[in-house]
Amino acid sequence: MRPLPAVLLALALPLLATGCDAPERVGDTSPAEASAASAAAPAAPATKPTPVPRARDSSTASPRSARSISSHETAVTASGTEATMRSRGAAADAPPAPRPKKSPAATRPPRPTLEEPPIETTRAGVAKVAPPVETAPPVAPATEPTAAPSDARTEPVADAAPAAEPTPDPVPPEPTPVRHDPEIEPLAPGTPPELGATRGVARPTGPVEVRVRAAESHGALALQLLDRTGRAIETVTVAPGSVDLLPLAPGLAKSTETIWVQLLEDGRAIGAPLWITPLRAAPPVRTVRSIRASNQQPYQRVVGWGDRALDPNDAETAATMPTWSPADPVVTAGYRVEPAVEALMHTSDGDMRVGFAPDAAPATVENFLRLARSGFYDGTIFHRVVPLDREGRPFVVQGGDPTGTGDGGPGWNLALEPSDLKHDRGVLGMARGDDPHSAGSQFYISLSREGTARLDAQYCTFAFMLEGFDTLDRIAQSEIGDAATGRPRTPPRIERMELVPARPCAAGSDPHARPSAPEPAAAVSPAPTGER
Repeated sequence: MRPLPAVLLALALPLLATGCDAPERVGDTSPAEASAASAAAPAAPATKPTPVPRARDSSTASPRSARSISSHETAVTASGTEATMRSRGAAADAPPAPRPKKSPAATRPPRPTLEEPPIETTRAGVAKVAPPVETAPPVAPATEPTAAPSDARTEPVADAAPAAEPTPDPVPPEPTPVRHDPEIEPLAPGTPPELGATRGVARPTGPVEVRVRAAESHGALALQLLDRTGRAIETVTVAPGSVDLLPLAPGLAKSTETIWVQLLEDGRAIGAPLWITPLRAAPPVRTVRSIRASNQQPYQRVVGWGDRALDPNDAETAATMPTWSPADPVVTAGYRVEPAVEALMHTSDGDMRVGFAPDAAPATVENFLRLARSGFYDGTIFHRVVPLDREGRPFVVQGGDPTGTGDGGPGWNLALEPSDLKHDRGVLGMARGDDPHSAGSQFYISLSREGTARLDAQYCTFAFMLEGFDTLDRIAQSEIGDAATGRPRTPPRIERMELVPARPCAAGSDPHARPSAPEPAAAVSPAPTGER
């Protein structure tokens, strides 16, 4: 075969590099055809023969380690230099010329499903996914892959993972934890909200639950905790349902006395409050044997409670204090939760309304309410009336004995409590014998502060009159049949004792508040010789 002229070789090489159509077999070109091609083609600058294909620059090279060479290749020698030329079947894989056309090989192949493909950076600076590596036949020697440029992207941008769904904002909690009890049905439209106790007794660690009921449409609800003076300890916003007050009101856990819990609607007190009373035993009572000045009779005089003396300067108290045994600590064993109530005494002389002081004498109040609920006092009489004491001061009227003799009781004795409710007109206390712990069911009603002040701290006061002072005066004016015992000729009778909801208690108002008692009517009966 005759070697090709250098001019024809120079003309063919650029055509092959740009992917133009070329004869299928360059080596079969005849001399006449070659001469015609030489005459027709314009003169071209001399070009160096093309060397054997090798790895391209890293900026344009394919990630394949070596480029396969087609079996259709022809070795051509021109001017003593051999150039390896690929045929038309391998023209698409030829190295690009300085101004190459876009090769079909640059089209992105389907993405692998089991692993992420390598990343290639194009001239435009946009990251694209390189085609999967094809295994080349071992025709050409393998070439070391060129390291990726330092500014190459390391993660795909076109096929980024789908963004996670945004987390919804948490629902803000209610201002007060409320347990929505399905058994608590809404009230009828227009009915005022109600407050009640879920359980009558709670443990010291709680829960101390109360129940709030309201109609479907209601105002802003709140619970206000008041101490014995009417001072607001806590105010918490609530919704209908069951509410545990212990974690919401730190003052409740610290209190050693009864707390009033009042329901508010739009800031206005609604309905009766609740009493939450710590279950605490009374400290031991300290007594000395003394002589009563009025009749020179010996009696047990209370001089202290626990380690506390009522009057440390009293000579008898100071003499006995060294003999007092240490008092056991008083602990809170739980809480009693109950609606605050008042008592209506329907008597043969009229009605009297009575309020209670569970903060002063909780066990005594509970004992009285227990008896009243059971109907114990219904039909009993005021068996003792002492309108004036020896000094001519209004004293007491006394009742609560089922036997009507002054010696009866409920069948148990009640421990004396250290009440600090002062005796005054209309104040109720428990009658007892000489033993401080001998009270049961009998009670008295004070007719004046002057006549009963000496009974402070000696007898347990637990309640006070709110209404019916005219009825009290009529009972005190009863005709006395036996001056020695103070028994009326026709004893007034308690026809029925009724417990009713207490009045609302607003902040700033004393739970013990009562109207100013009118002056007692002039007594017409002589004072009896004895007194309790």
